[in-house]
Amino acid sequence: MQIYKKQSLSETFLIYFDKRMLRILLLGAISGFPWVIIGSSLSLWLKEDGLSRSTIGWAGLIFAVYAFNYLWAPIVDRVRIPWLTEKIGHRRGWIITMQTIILISLVSWSLINPSANLALVISIGLIIAIASATQDITIDALRIEQIGEHEGKSMQAGAAMAVVG
Repeated sequence: MQIYKKQSLSETFLIYFDKRMLRILLLGAISGFPWVIIGSSLSLWLKEDGLSRSTIGWAGLIFAVYAFNYLWAPIVDRVRIPWLTEKIGHRRGWIITMQTIILISLVSWSLINPSANLALVISIGLIIAIASATQDITIDALRIEQIGEHEGKSMQAGAAMAVVG
């Protein structure tokens, strides 16, 4: 068990002004964005198109992907993204790849009429959710790697910043 010395209030707040904390905050915000898009846009979109509540509820199963992202986390740890891993690193390569998939999917999603192509809308929503959940895995791993094991208070601050973001 590691025992920490008592810090003053100003020393405690200084932890949050570390560059890494700002990066973690921004990555947390990026991480939550697709969840909001899927949750608010899809429900509203389907409701405006006159679909039943049960259909909208079934579409909400897309969110189940986030509960099972631990299943493919080992794959994300082992698979290297060609070229990107060499240029910007393993974690950042995955984040850029997932951001690209999310962007392309969101643009595609905006061009589809939900009442005419409900299956396609839900399929693209699922792609967004999978890419977002994969991005969450990578962002969490990057956060943990950026803060050393010996930096207990920074680790706690990093977790807080990720949630706030």
